[in-house]
This record gives sequence, structure tokens and C-alpha cells, in this order.
Amino acid sequence: MAEKHTMRSMRLAIVAMLAAAFLVTGAVTAAAKKPYPTVNMLHHGWELNFVWHKPQRIYVAVGHGIHRSLRQYWFMRYTVTNNTHQDIFFIPSFVLVTDTGKVLHPVTGLSPRILTKIRTVTGDQFIISPGLIAGKLLQGDDNAKDGVAVFTHVPFKSRRFTIFVSGLSGDTALQKNPLTHKNVVLHKTLELKFWIPGESVRIAPNPQFAGKKWVMR
Repeated sequence: MAEKHTMRSMRLAIVAMLAAAFLVTGAVTAAAKKPYPTVNMLHHGWELNFVWHKPQRIYVAVGHGIHRSLRQYWFMRYTVTNNTHQDIFFIPSFVLVTDTGKVLHPVTGLSPRILTKIRTVTGDQFIISPGLIAGKLLQGDDNAKDGVAVFTHVPFKSRRFTIFVSGLSGDTALQKNPLTHKNVVLHKTLELKFWIPGESVRIAPNPQFAGKKWVMR
């Protein structure tokens, strides 16, 4: 009886192994047939050295008289250096996306009051106004530029946000828009993720770095 039981167990084990192998083979075949999207690189080019600092929140008085009020601003300062062995025309582009779905573009025409506040908070008197930093970036550490990206209207309830930075690389790619079926040019973009622990309404928020990667967008 024991021998019959052993033989039966062995047959069941073999059947189970064959079934598992069939399922794995089917899954691999299905995966191989799945049309994964591909990105066709158009150009592999230069890449600038980009050193960023953790975003900070400040309040700046705006308006005059009875219309004077405090407005919230978030800013991220950075240093960009050209070590590509060629002069590069640097045109930075920033986008902030919150976990609430809000897409924010930076303030371009910073008032002297806002820029002075940022320079005072950071202790960096060499920060260039966003409206003036675009232009030819000469080679070498001596020609590095200190810039700042400033955002307003970031929701208080946001606990996570992502900042996309483009203009740091000459790499481009071509991909078809699934809606219009037309080809669009994508640019190599740096993705920086942050999260804010705790309530940030009554206390100074302390954003935590949550990861970075290069994406094509």
C-alpha cells in the first residue's frame, strides 16, 4: 500500500510540474508578443552638470497699503556647469506637478523683493534671476551659473510633488502621439521627487528627497 501511495504521489508531482511549465511557457510567449512601446533616439548629445538644492518655502509681502498680503512661494536653487568641451546655449525649463494633480510653471518675472528674500534665506548673493539666466553657458567651473526656479500657488494639502527639469541635455527622441498619431520630439528630462512629512500649514515644511531619474518627455 505504501508503494502504491508513493507512486501516486510521484505521478501527481509530475503532473503539477508539467502544468507549471506550461503556464510559464505561455506567460513568456505572451510577454514576447506584447508590443512594448519604444523610443527612437534622434540625437545623443551633450549633458550639463546640474547640482540642485532641496526646495524651500518662503512668504513674501506683495501689494501695497490695504492690499498688502503675504504670498507663499516655493523655490529650488541650483548650479549648472558646462563641462562638455563646447559652449552650450542654456535654456532651462521647469515644471512642478503635485500629488493633487496640479501642474505649475515657474514664475518668470521675479520682483526684486522676492529675489532679495531668496538671496537672504540661502545666503547666496550670486543667484541669477530666472529671466536672465538663459543664454550661452561657457565651459568650466569658473563660468557656472547659480539659478533658481520659483513656484507659487502650491496647494497646502500637497504631500508629494515632482519637479521636471529640461534643457540639461542635448538628447532627443521621436515618439508617436497615441491620440493624434503624429510624431512628437521628446527631450531628456531630469525628474526629481519629494515628499513633505506632517502638516505644512503651521510649521516650516521640510521636504524629503524621494528619488530621481532621467525620463523622456
